[in-house]
Amino acid sequence: MLISDSFNNINSDNELVSRAKGGDSVALSLLIEKYSDNILKKASSFKNLCGIDVEDLYQEGMIGFVSSIYSYDESYGTKFSTFSSTVYSRKMLSALRKTNNDMNNCVEFSASVDENEFLSQNISPEDAVLYDEEINEIMMYVKENFSKTEQKVFKLILLGLSYAEISEILESNVKSVDNTVQRIRRKLRDFRK
Repeated sequence: MLISDSFNNINSDNELVSRAKGGDSVALSLLIEKYSDNILKKASSFKNLCGIDVEDLYQEGMIGFVSSIYSYDESYGTKFSTFSSTVYSRKMLSALRKTNNDMNNCVEFSASVDENEFLSQNISPEDAVLYDEEINEIMMYVKENFSKTEQKVFKLILLGLSYAEISEILESNVKSVDNTVQRIRRKLRDFRK
């Protein structure tokens, strides 16, 4: 039986948060159960970044999530889901920033190809080899022609991060990230010519 089965009559996160703050361990467990998939998805979006493990990011996210339960204030007019997402995302970004600082320019580019991706798309082995060669060419161009900052931003863009998230990881401002992306686009256009 899932924990959620015992709390079917509670409809709002706010009520669960209130109960969890009051020491109700079942309400706390229910909130964790409810949000753990979202936290894992967020952590997974950073995989292979700066050598930090998804499980480590997930744990950082969970710490942030539990912290968000106890620091949430309904009177600010923000939904708990929005508030908690911001808190656990920032906790993960802080861990990434720390790892990035500790490893000093740790973002490495690798052109590994996921075989399952090709199998699921019914790509022929010949096309897979051509695709892999094209990726290797692009990555070689990136390594040879992009600055270290441009390489980092490029990798983070490929991971699907927003400019704001990238600026937090690199401890810069959004405009600086945007300028770097514009330089990357120009260089990639040159590569295509």
